[in-house]
Amino acid sequence: MTHAHPISTAEPDTPTLAARAGSSIARAWRAYWQRRARRATVDLLHSLDDRTLRDIGVGRNEITSLVYGRPGDRTRRYDETWRLWHAGR
Repeated sequence: MTHAHPISTAEPDTPTLAARAGSSIARAWRAYWQRRARRATVDLLHSLDDRTLRDIGVGRNEITSLVYGRPGDRTRRYDETWRLWHAGR
């Protein structure tokens, strides 16, 4: 009669040192590329002229907060001065 003996005493749900290191490296890699993408977005938006920014509803002074802010932080509302500017007054 044969008996099965466990090869490893570690629980199968416990990540190994290599798995933890790999996930840490993957998180750091994603964070690095997210920072680069945000910086590129800020640079791209700053390169646009004021009219284009106005067309997409972004003021030059709010580019950084728009890119780096939390989703939903920016509130949109009707701006009376925009209507007057657009009408040429």
